[in-house]
Amino acid sequence: METNSMDSQNLVEENQPQQPADPLSQIKHDLEGWREVLLPLNNLLNWDKPVYPGIIIGFTTFLFLMIWYFEPSVLTTFSLLGLSLSLIDFLVPLVGPSVLGRSKWTGVQEKQYEQICIRILNFRYHISDVVDTMVTLKNERPKVYFMLVMGFLALFAWVGSKIDNLLLTFLMLNLTLLMPGMRRQKVIQGYLNKIGAVFKKTVLGKSKSK
Repeated sequence: METNSMDSQNLVEENQPQQPADPLSQIKHDLEGWREVLLPLNNLLNWDKPVYPGIIIGFTTFLFLMIWYFEPSVLTTFSLLGLSLSLIDFLVPLVGPSVLGRSKWTGVQEKQYEQICIRILNFRYHISDVVDTMVTLKNERPKVYFMLVMGFLALFAWVGSKIDNLLLTFLMLNLTLLMPGMRRQKVIQGYLNKIGAVFKKTVLGKSKSK
């Protein structure tokens, strides 16, 4: 009886799919159906050609002009956005490999795909670092944390009251989409480094020195 139970347990373990050993392998596994699409999308966001920033702004401008012209409600807008994302998420892994030709996948493309996954993993680590920094700041310097959060929220509320919501969303979306290219071309890298250094020195200096 014990032998049969051990055999059945081993059979179940063999039939279970092998899990990736590290976070990078996990991301590569999760995005495998998207890899043929991620390469040209990455080239677009990184401004590999001078025309790419114009394409990004042109696409977002057309999208927001449609929203401005038809004036859908907030519920309709989010519903259509959700339907579009769900359709893309379903069709891309299903159709992408056959249309773009997975059989022609080369070692160079695999290396580029791995670099994209590394950037996604680094982005997750950056978000985790920001959250950890804010938690540390809240625990060690709650007054500074309170003033910082309230100041930013008050600033955002003031900006939102002065600028049209659709225009503000348009500007924020364009800034988000153009950010990878600006970082790649080192347009704002120096400014971001200076802001980060000042923030760490003035806000987190005392907490780190303890």
